[in-house]
Amino acid sequence: MRRALVFLLTMIFLVVMVGTIAAQEGVTLVIWGEPGTVTCINEQSAEANCIYAVQMNELWNEMHPDITLQWEDHGWDAALRQNLVTAQLGGTAPDITVGESFMPEFTRDGYFLPLDVPQETLDNLVPGTVAAVTLGDAVHGVAAFTAVFALEVNADVVRQAGLDPDTLDLSTWDKVTEAAQAVNEAGAGAYYGFSILGPTNAPAAALFRAAPYVYQTGGDFCDEGCVNPTFNDPASVKVYEWFRELYQYTPPGLAFNGDEGFVFTQLFNGQTAMQTAGAWHPAWAASSGCEDCRYLPLPIPDEGGQRANVVVGNAIYSVMADTEHPDEAMLFMEHLASDAVQNNVFWSTGRMPSTVSTLNNILAVADGDTASVPDYYEGDAVTAAAPFVFYIDELFNGEVRTLPAWSKEGPALDALWNDMFAEVLTSDRSVQEILDDYQGQAEALVAG
Repeated sequence: MRRALVFLLTMIFLVVMVGTIAAQEGVTLVIWGEPGTVTCINEQSAEANCIYAVQMNELWNEMHPDITLQWEDHGWDAALRQNLVTAQLGGTAPDITVGESFMPEFTRDGYFLPLDVPQETLDNLVPGTVAAVTLGDAVHGVAAFTAVFALEVNADVVRQAGLDPDTLDLSTWDKVTEAAQAVNEAGAGAYYGFSILGPTNAPAAALFRAAPYVYQTGGDFCDEGCVNPTFNDPASVKVYEWFRELYQYTPPGLAFNGDEGFVFTQLFNGQTAMQTAGAWHPAWAASSGCEDCRYLPLPIPDEGGQRANVVVGNAIYSVMADTEHPDEAMLFMEHLASDAVQNNVFWSTGRMPSTVSTLNNILAVADGDTASVPDYYEGDAVTAAAPFVFYIDELFNGEVRTLPAWSKEGPALDALWNDMFAEVLTSDRSVQEILDDYQGQAEALVAG
């Protein structure tokens, strides 16, 4: 009897000790985050553009003191993809990862768990921002921030060229080409008509900026299910012919500069008049000293064109399917989509939030209602919000799509497309001949 009592007391003690240790240790969620966010959090930076990240983390710690967020930077785009594949094979994958261009592929391959969050949270996500991680009715991620494209115009350069930015019609490809040519001729080498981002060290950067125009024509990069590439889609030929023409009005060497930031700041500095710009550009332009940068709908083809756009800078966080802490990870996804976090995205970083409620808040500010503007924001909130009216309308009402979700050989196909685009811009071969050539290479690549 005594032995039994001692055994029972010992077991109770062990159970209590194990429970106490577990409670003390809590849970740690390993998050591979967007590099800028990770740096802000881990360095506890007081910079204004870090307020969003730091407050997101601090608010989480207050709400969930027993769940620690361990933020890690494992690169972006192709580097992040490769690191994630390696970690998955080695059993060292995080609980949550961020990503962009490769997220459709990983969703399709079962890397991520479908969201298990309140329905009101799901309903508040803008569909275009999670299209890349949506299979059927199941959504597998939340975008921390997002963007689409617009035509960015430096009105001062346009005036310098003798054109009136208030009346200049830039609604079609031909009209943009005419304006770019006029600016080039007036600039005589001092300034140029259009900045094109050519193939750079970021595999999908140029592809992102070409995709809206391809989709405008009804063209595509692959067939249904994205099994077979369609580099030489007949509808796309005129897109590449237009880019070749615009390339004449781009500063020499600029398109192939490997520093994407340098390419786009040339417009802010008065060296070019127009470029295709993501929704982070208005804040960037203002901080770079562009006094009259304007944002217009993307031009469409003169005939047979349709409105189209692409989500870009769309940092999606997803829960890994083999996480040991799915419930805690879903709490983080809900946190990421909350108004308290999303509202800071815009006012701290100048990026677009990804939820309906916070985007509507920005529209209200543009109309003069500044109730949602946080106390720390020191600028003219109405002026800051105004350029985003178009961007938000695109997200809410436009034909917003994603990059091609290649079924296989995604990074290699992106690289091949870059090679094709480079030849389109710099060669005098017919565009159709170039597209046919690379179509054959793409088909051989997919066939293995």
